[in-house]
Formats: sequence, structure tokens, C-alpha cells
Amino acid sequence: MSETIAANRPSPEQVAQAFLTPAQPKRLLPLAMPGAADLRIETPEGEIALTQAGSGPAVLLLHGWEGQASDLAAFVAPLLEAGCSVLAMDLPAHGRSAGRRMSIPQAAVALHAVGKAIGPLRAVVAHSMGSPVVVEALYGGLDAERVILIASPAHYERYARGFAAAAGLAAEGAEAMLGLLRKAIGQDVRDISLPRRAPSLGQRALFIHSADDRTVPIEDSVESAAAWPGARHRRVEGLGHRRILSDPGVVAEAVAFVTAQV
Repeated sequence: MSETIAANRPSPEQVAQAFLTPAQPKRLLPLAMPGAADLRIETPEGEIALTQAGSGPAVLLLHGWEGQASDLAAFVAPLLEAGCSVLAMDLPAHGRSAGRRMSIPQAAVALHAVGKAIGPLRAVVAHSMGSPVVVEALYGGLDAERVILIASPAHYERYARGFAAAAGLAAEGAEAMLGLLRKAIGQDVRDISLPRRAPSLGQRALFIHSADDRTVPIEDSVESAAAWPGARHRRVEGLGHRRILSDPGVVAEAVAFVTAQV
């Protein structure tokens, strides 16, 4: 390897910071919710923004990495029509919430604080990286009866190593990056794993994943669902990583799971 190529590679410190820093959207898309109220809740990870509408059992909608609350807009009207109260949350460092950097453990702390402020949740519907945030919050005591995890990744370490490789870090640099992440977030990324957490969770769980998802392979959610006692796994076709959020069949199945009596 030439010295020039080595010099042009980012450092583990730079990659670790980039890993924790979501790109900001070009614009924030409003979430249309009839009679909605904007809420701001102080958490240990900064002020969290939510939009709330309706009355009845509370259902929280949680987007993924570099997303925003409006990503789950298709779920709002059906949940309101089903008699639920809907709360759409922006993760830390996303949307209208405070912060510049975010990790799964930090977001889980924020979600847990939101849960304490708003009370018990009938359900949480989460997409992509929002799913392990929910699981970490449940592991820490978030009060929710059931969860719907859509296009859910399984292992934070795998995501971190993939990011390091894409940034050009060799094996030694990737290990250094993981060590820096451990210091930054106060937890080893190896421990942040749905299959590892799932056996201790008692909430009813539904995983939905499209077989053609190129961002998060469906094998991730299959592994997680197998480790979660009583969990259901729904395989869909042709919906990718994001189109799945607007598919009427997926939305209907999620709402039915939220409102089921058993």
C-alpha cells in the first residue's frame, strides 16, 4: 500500500464520528394528523419532538436512521380510525428533535424517557434502525404491550463493521473504531443485538420484512423473530426497504396486530 493511499484514508476517530452523525434531510416533511398537537419532552439525550393526535390506547411511531416522523405517515389515519392515540416521534438528532449525533443506546434512553412522560403504550411501530432502539428501550423497562418491527436489523456490530469497511478502514482500524464507539456511547456495540435481547422480552412482537430489501437483509429479522418468544414473522415481496412503509397490506396487518385482543 502506498503512503499516499494510506494518508487519504480516514482515521478511526473520523469514521466513529461519522457513524454517529446522521445526515440531515433537505427538508422536513409535515405529518398530517387531524387535530394534532406538537409536543416537546425533555430527556437525558435532549429535547424530543413528537406529534400527537387522537384518543385511546397510545401507539408510538418511530422512524429509522436519517428518517423523520413523516416516514410512517401511512399508519396514522388507519390507527386513528381504529380508535388509537397516535404519537409520531423524531429520534435524537433527527427531524425536529435536538442533537447532532445519535447511537442506539442514546436513542433508547430518550425513548424510555418519552415513555415515562406519556404513560404506557399499547404498541410501538418502528422502522429499520428504530427497531433496535425500541428493543433496547424495552430491555431497559419501556412500558409497551406489543411491537411491530419493520425491516429490522439484528446486530449493531455488523452495521458498524460494514460502515467501517465502506469508509476504507482495514481490520485494525475497524477494531479501533469499535473501541472509540464503546467510549462514546458507554456500551459495546457487540451487546446491542436483537437476537441477544429477544429471549428476555415478553411483549408480543410482529416482524415484517420484504425479501428484496437491499439495505437490511430479511435474514436479520428472521433471526430476531426466532429468538423472540412467540414472535410472528411476515415475509412480503417487492417492497424494498422504504416502500414497505406505504404498502396498504403492511399497514393493515400492523394495525390489526395493534388492535387484536390476544
